[in-house]
Amino acid sequence: MKNTLEDLLRSKPKEIKAGVQAPADVTLQQIGNEYTKIRVVTAVAQGTSLQQWIEANNEWVRSLYKKDRILLFRGFEVNGKPEFAEIVKITSDSKALEYSEPSTPRTKLDDAIYTSTEYPKEQKIPQHNEHSYSDFWPKKLFFYCEQPSETGGQTPVCSSAAVLKQIPASIVERFEARGGIMYVRNFSDEMDISWEQFFGTGDKAAVEAYCKERKMTFKWLDDNRLRISQVAQATIIDKISGEKIWFNQAHLFHYSNLNEDVVNYLVETYGKENLPRNTFYGDGSDIAVEDLDAVRHAYDKVMFKFDWQKGDLLLMDNVGYTHGRESYTGKRSLFVSMSEEDGIKNYAPVKQESNTPENIVSSSRQNTARHFFTKESRYGNSKQMLKYKLALACRMLRMLDLDEGSISGHISVKVPGSENLFWVNPFGVLFDEVTPDNLILVDENGNVVEGDHPINVAGFCIHSSIHQANKDIHCIVHTHSPWGTLFSALEDCRILPIDQNSCMFYENHIVYKDFDGPVNNLDSAAKLTSALQDNSVAILANHGSITCGDDIETAIMYTICLERAMRLNVKARELNAKISLVDSDVARESKDWIANPLGFKIEFDALARRVEREYPDLGEYYPESINI
Repeated sequence: MKNTLEDLLRSKPKEIKAGVQAPADVTLQQIGNEYTKIRVVTAVAQGTSLQQWIEANNEWVRSLYKKDRILLFRGFEVNGKPEFAEIVKITSDSKALEYSEPSTPRTKLDDAIYTSTEYPKEQKIPQHNEHSYSDFWPKKLFFYCEQPSETGGQTPVCSSAAVLKQIPASIVERFEARGGIMYVRNFSDEMDISWEQFFGTGDKAAVEAYCKERKMTFKWLDDNRLRISQVAQATIIDKISGEKIWFNQAHLFHYSNLNEDVVNYLVETYGKENLPRNTFYGDGSDIAVEDLDAVRHAYDKVMFKFDWQKGDLLLMDNVGYTHGRESYTGKRSLFVSMSEEDGIKNYAPVKQESNTPENIVSSSRQNTARHFFTKESRYGNSKQMLKYKLALACRMLRMLDLDEGSISGHISVKVPGSENLFWVNPFGVLFDEVTPDNLILVDENGNVVEGDHPINVAGFCIHSSIHQANKDIHCIVHTHSPWGTLFSALEDCRILPIDQNSCMFYENHIVYKDFDGPVNNLDSAAKLTSALQDNSVAILANHGSITCGDDIETAIMYTICLERAMRLNVKARELNAKISLVDSDVARESKDWIANPLGFKIEFDALARRVEREYPDLGEYYPESINI
């Protein structure tokens, strides 16, 4: 995601003139109720191509959309799916999105064009913000009516801000205080969509890797039954209006959304814990049905319905507005598309109203994070700065005695925009001699593209193999550190969760036992890469360690923290006494809290300042441009 909370906090709102004159070939109208309103743009002349008209008036359309956030284009000609796709493209700041982690069955018709939800026509679909059961979602939704139904079939909409105002404050506070909403789904061949549809693959290993990456818990109940759960937000602060809004699908996923007879049958047949989908408070406790009924009542009060006309196109802000579907008769055909991925990491934290100890601590944490988000780092991500940080990282490991003063360690960083190239420290040069100017640029075939020094062959084999296998890994560090080398020689060299620092590596490292000397061939490197999978750390038996990260800060801090963990683990074994280990759940929570990019960057920046003090010659290479 290009837009981050850091970008949000730095941005300045653009003024939009509400009184912009509409083009002469359209009329403007506003329909709705006291809570929810839609801006209708109607073509004056019959047969006007919507695609061509928007292309000629795109700036005006975008200005109107920023003001009203929901536009209904009516009376225009749209030439089927291809033209609909072009309209999505020209009115969006990014390409149309795939329907990942689907909640309901849809058919993909074209490139990122889908049918509307394929539920029976007798069934209503409750109001919801698309994908608000997750921590990422589309900003924009597009609906094109190819064929309106004979009766019913409306797509009701609600103002998200108005919905929250109709929910009793005590209910909102309860959801927030209990950590949002936990969504639980049970996938099987008998009910709802399959796990293969949801994850877009039949590879169980890929599913497990995805769940770990997305912080979903998962459990295989048998060969083809899978249970997952994920906690997401109850409310967010709308970036445009600054208002807190209700943003979740707790009422839709909860079993109380189903017909009572259906619920009774499912519970009797499969058990409540095996329902296809259900929701809980974020802490795992049951949600009171009365609370969800109050939410449903709020939607009903705020909702506005309009009848579809053939050729209508609705463009709406997925955060500012919810949508649903009424039951219908006859044939109904709507195309749907989504664009501009957004997510919770781009939103300022919701401030809790109650002054509980938990909320005070939470607020303090949020304020600390905000301080570092808003404070511009001295170490950016321009190409020249990446080379500077790589040289600085070499000096940092030397300063902390993690290289044993030798020439055998290596650190690589991918070149932005050139996935097959990476910088690495030159072979035969000590870490405290590395500068941005003597780094070498290497391609995927081991050729030195730039630089006056050779490459470490083992370094090329390891780094090239891992970089090619995992496009998200941008920095790799390999060292023969003192405690790391000793620890790797132990018969059992797993890192035990002895303290919070060691918890960083809980379920996040492998022990690679196939030591057959230096990794000097691609076959050995490929075996190591395959064993690493999605872990951040590999302990190489009788050798040393490898750490990986999506940036220099993460990979280097993993190396530094790993040495601390290994030293403590060695010392603990020397005591020859029973060691009390951190509980598994606590270890996972600790890992999630301390092993995060922001925390790594804060500590890296602090150590970088110390490096610059101890190696003043490095300051001569500090680049003018710090950001890309």
